[in-house]
Amino acid sequence: MSGFSYPHTCPLIDKEIGRAKGDLTTYARDLLRSYNIEISGKEMLLAGEELFSALSDIFEKTRKTNEDIRTEAHKQIVALEAENMELRALLYCQRIAS
Repeated sequence: MSGFSYPHTCPLIDKEIGRAKGDLTTYARDLLRSYNIEISGKEMLLAGEELFSALSDIFEKTRKTNEDIRTEAHKQIVALEAENMELRALLYCQRIAS
């Protein structure tokens, strides 16, 4: 085994966070417009930022969960590699003894 062979996902998470931020800003603008509330571009950005801020913990918890999964996978791989080496050594010793 050569370790956990899966690309790091933080760049993907960062990309999706950026996309969500833009989507939330657009959603906030569209929602306000649907109630005939016109706001300036600056106010629209602030509304989107506030909405995103309220949800940002979700993204960070996702990132933390991702890190925890990678850490646990690494620990399991190390343990399996050690077990594999022990079993190989045992088989080798048995072959020599026979």
